[in-house]
Amino acid sequence: MSPAPLLRRPTAHSAALAFALAAAAAGLSAPAVAATSSLDCPATVRLTSPRAEAAGLPAGTEIVLDQRPLRLTGHNVFDGPPAQGAALMPQSDKPGKGGATAVWNFEGDYPQGKFLACDYAGGAVRVVQRVDDSVKRCTARSSTTKNPATLQTRFQCE
Repeated sequence: MSPAPLLRRPTAHSAALAFALAAAAAGLSAPAVAATSSLDCPATVRLTSPRAEAAGLPAGTEIVLDQRPLRLTGHNVFDGPPAQGAALMPQSDKPGKGGATAVWNFEGDYPQGKFLACDYAGGAVRVVQRVDDSVKRCTARSSTTKNPATLQTRFQCE
């Protein structure tokens, strides 16, 4: 196996590439108005051509990226594209037997849209789906299976 190439400087392109690869691995297209009102987060996504860059590395230093599947680590709902970082707090977030339920109620306008996000590697990679502007409520139900411990999350919006 050949070493990863030495790269020098981070770019917005590499972040966009990571998102596109994760979305493609999950069988989803880039953010667009969702045809359905639900999203089942894939348990894992795999980066097929990962790249990372860093400035000022000494000669002979390389960045090596793990190409094993990235596990689902959480979920979020955003006001506008997730790259803008406007995560919304749920109105309720209740732990339950074997899982948790979080509910977001939407009032007013969201001119940049409402986005569901399945987070992998702590949010470094996200599978994102824009929901229809008419959606007034989204619920995320999550649970963890055992052997191996695997997070499962399903969004349902109405």
